[in-house]
Amino acid sequence: MKINRHILILVFLLFATSGFAQNLKPLKGISILLDPGHGGGDPGAVGPTGLKESEVNLRVAGYLRDLLRADGAEVSMTRNKDKALTLAERVELAEQQKPDLFVSIHHNASLKPRKTDRSEIYYNAIDHGLSQAVGRNMTDELAEFGFGEESIIVPAGFFVLRNNPSPAVLTEGGYISIPHVEKGLKTGKALTNQAEALRRAIRETFKDGLLKVKLLVSGDPVKIDTPYFNLIFTASKEVSVVHARIVPDNASGFGFDRLPSFGNSYRLFNTRPLASGEYDLQLTFTSPDGSCSARTRVKLQVNLPFANSAVEPVAPFIAEGFKGRFPLKVTLRDDQGKLNAREADISLHYGEGRVVNSRTSSKGETTMFLELDGSEKGQVAVGLVVDDEVIARYDIPIYTPVKRYILGRLLTSGGNAIQNAKVKFGKSGQTVTGPGGYFFCEYPMIYGNIQLDVQPPLGYARTDFWVRTAGEPVCLPEIRLAPLAENLLGKRVAIMAPLSFDNLVRKLVKPLMNAGAEIVRLNLPENIQNPEYQAVLEANLQQNLDLLISFKRELAGTMSIRHYHRGGRGKRIADAVNLGLANERPPVKVIVAAGSDYEIAHTGATAMVLAFPEQLPPDYPEKMVQQLIQVLSSGF
Repeated sequence: MKINRHILILVFLLFATSGFAQNLKPLKGISILLDPGHGGGDPGAVGPTGLKESEVNLRVAGYLRDLLRADGAEVSMTRNKDKALTLAERVELAEQQKPDLFVSIHHNASLKPRKTDRSEIYYNAIDHGLSQAVGRNMTDELAEFGFGEESIIVPAGFFVLRNNPSPAVLTEGGYISIPHVEKGLKTGKALTNQAEALRRAIRETFKDGLLKVKLLVSGDPVKIDTPYFNLIFTASKEVSVVHARIVPDNASGFGFDRLPSFGNSYRLFNTRPLASGEYDLQLTFTSPDGSCSARTRVKLQVNLPFANSAVEPVAPFIAEGFKGRFPLKVTLRDDQGKLNAREADISLHYGEGRVVNSRTSSKGETTMFLELDGSEKGQVAVGLVVDDEVIARYDIPIYTPVKRYILGRLLTSGGNAIQNAKVKFGKSGQTVTGPGGYFFCEYPMIYGNIQLDVQPPLGYARTDFWVRTAGEPVCLPEIRLAPLAENLLGKRVAIMAPLSFDNLVRKLVKPLMNAGAEIVRLNLPENIQNPEYQAVLEANLQQNLDLLISFKRELAGTMSIRHYHRGGRGKRIADAVNLGLANERPPVKVIVAAGSDYEIAHTGATAMVLAFPEQLPPDYPEKMVQQLIQVLSSGF
């Protein structure tokens, strides 16, 4: 019995000490990358007596590193000394190390005089999982330690957040621009307290451990040949919720279920079909104990089988004796008759053993050419081949034209094809340019000079083009058009404005669209607090925005054009608009300045705010918009 009692005591001590050791190392197995902001020639904000933010950031990060290591975490830093790092270099380190958490440490400054201090925690707005949970805990702990009673958490789009592969937060531990805050940040107590607050927040977030999820996929991207996918994933603990988002958004629904007899293994599937194309699937997982996972991204490439595809000649027949390149439009479709938007290697087989190889665009379309020498008779049989299988056929007849045979091409002045332009001819004839800018029409009579009414898509002016000939029946004109505003053509411009600005916004949107710009109207739900958060999230989910323009009305006696504090393109646009407005003798003072508006700093696009006072002559906002259009047309 004594031996058994000793054994029981020994077993108890082993379990007790192992639990005690775990309590001493609550972050064991967690990897963290700390990012002290600024450095080197970039001091960041500077306090009233010259304290550099870069120095404070580094000291806080150093204290936090030591505390987290004492908790068992694996901790590294983007910089250990006063040196400059670009934002891209900081994100690159995160991509290399793949930490469980990325913490960028900063201290704020106000562009306007400010007396009350507050800490601000920014989390990756695209990731509502772990980064948001860490951010909430940091806000609470910093407030507990006295770093501003108004401490807030904000969904954000800073570069190091929105481009980060890991859960990421950015801390603003206080306003270094406030004299008494700067004085406190010169002391070790304030800095160690801040580090302790951040440490406690991280410990609280990971107290139940990290929910780790692994998707069992092969290849990047994951390639599927059906409209529905089934992805298998395993988790370190039970999963109760899966937050799924797919980009581009096609309103696809998602579901998941547990696989029987396989522990924490699950199947994730979509409930609405996907068309061919490339998708970015973004996933966050939650456990019943409240712990969340890092955001997982899966690239999907949907390649649906080919069916109902088509190869069609631009002209319905080949003119007898035609020499040169004869264009055909190739369109890939699926078994539902929808455009099969995917790149694919294809070939045309025609004549006696002739083959032309090409590759479709990501839209599943292309223009290919038959090389003709003029000796062809009767018809040319064409087969569209993919993976050694003929998926479409077309027999193109050959005969002598009895009308004017016009096989033309519409191009930009730089030689790029213009698609979907209307070409009118004769009394009522009309055709449309296809891929490659090609079009065909038959003029009812063989005149020497023929007029074509070319109505291009937005971005180009309507024009009359004369086909001048010596009476030959076959004409191959090439029409080139210059854009209305080359600087705006193809640019993607996002507009953020309350409904009360709709009339003014329309006066901006129409000319920009006519000049060929693509307009994205961001949703600004005015019935919620901080609607700009939702608008900026939408902007960051968009692809390749060039400019964001925000309209506001303010209780002020001046009109303001605000841009990002580092200047750049936004400042140049704002200065040019202000210069033009000076000739209009504005009824109120116009101020161009760096702004702290949320939307200015949280998108990858150039952003600017147009803020109008309540009292302003009704025609003057229109003058500002007109001036903005001129600036964007000439210099954007």
